[in-house]
Amino acid sequence: MRQRRSLRQSLIWVLVLSLLVTFSTAGGALAAPPAAPLAQGEEPAFRLELPRIVVTVDEDGYPSVFGLSVKDIQNMTGMDMSMARVPANIMQMAAQAKIQHFEVAINDKGLFLFANGKPLPYIAWDQESLKDLVDALQAFQVQNAALIGRFVPFLPYIGISLAVQFPLPEGETAVPMRDPKDLSLVDIKTARGEVTGGPSVIFHAVVDVDEEGVPSIMGVSVRQIEQETGMNLSSARVPTNLMAQLSAGGIQHVQLKTWPDGLYLYLNGKPLPRLVWDSAHLATLSKILPGLLAGQPWAPLAGKVAGGLQTADVQVTVRFPVPSGAKELPLHDFSAEQ
Repeated sequence: MRQRRSLRQSLIWVLVLSLLVTFSTAGGALAAPPAAPLAQGEEPAFRLELPRIVVTVDEDGYPSVFGLSVKDIQNMTGMDMSMARVPANIMQMAAQAKIQHFEVAINDKGLFLFANGKPLPYIAWDQESLKDLVDALQAFQVQNAALIGRFVPFLPYIGISLAVQFPLPEGETAVPMRDPKDLSLVDIKTARGEVTGGPSVIFHAVVDVDEEGVPSIMGVSVRQIEQETGMNLSSARVPTNLMAQLSAGGIQHVQLKTWPDGLYLYLNGKPLPRLVWDSAHLATLSKILPGLLAGQPWAPLAGKVAGGLQTADVQVTVRFPVPSGAKELPLHDFSAEQ
C-alpha cells in the first residue's frame, strides 16, 4: 500500500513539474515547422522570456514557490496537500547523489539540464530537426502529435528555466546556481578535439527487418537462430502493430551515431533533435549517476559507462521494408562528417 502511495506521489510530482514547464512555455512542445508569424517588420508576434523559477523543497518534501509553501496552503485551508510533496524516494536519491539543486531550461536551442550548477548532456534542436520530429511523431502515430505540432511556432521565442532546490545537508557548503546567461553550449570542434586517441569501443551494425518484423545482421536472422538453437527470441522481433505503423508512416530506416560531441539520430535520412555532450557534461553525469542509482549492483558501472561515452564509436542503421509504391530514400552519409 505504501509502495503504491509512493508511486502515486512520484507521478504527481513529475506531472506538476511537467505542467509548470509546459504551460509556462505556452505549450512549447517538441516540434517546429514554420516560423512564428511576424507582427511588424522582423519582430515576432509572440515572445516570452521569464526569469528563473526556483522551487524550494523543505526537509519534509513540501515545495514552495515565491515564498508560498504548499505546507502554508495546507495550514490555511485545512486541505490535504500531502500528494504535492516530493516523494521520499526522490528526496533520498537527491541526497545520495549530493544534488543541492536541479535545473531544467528550455529555449530556442534546446532543453538543458544542470545538477548543482554543472551541465548535464542536453537535447539540442533547430527548426529543421524539430519539424522532422513532428513528422516522426505523426508517423509513429503518437497520441496528440498533430496538437503538439500546433504549438511549434512558439518555441523559438520562449525562454524559461525551472530549478528545484533541495535541503542543504548539515555540514555541506551551499553550491551556487549557474549563471542564467551561461548554457554551457558544446562547441562541436572543441568536443571532438578532446578525443585524441582511437575509440575505446567500436560497434557498427546494419540491421535489416523483413515484412514480418524479423531482424537480421549480415544475412543471419533471428528466425534462423531460433530454428538452429531452439531458443525463443520472439522479444527481438518488431511487433506487428509497430510494423504496420512504420509502413503507414513511410518509415524506411532509422540511424544513430555517436561522436565525441553527442548522439545523432536520423529518420529516413533526416536529422532529429540530438543528445549533446562533451567531457564536462559527461563528468557531471558520471558523478551523480552512482548516487541516483544507489542500491543497484550496476550503479558504479553506470557512472563509468557514462564517462566513457565520448570515446565510444557506435553506429547503427535499422532498415525496414520499403512501402509498396514508395520511392527508396537515401541513408544519411556519416562518412561525410569525418
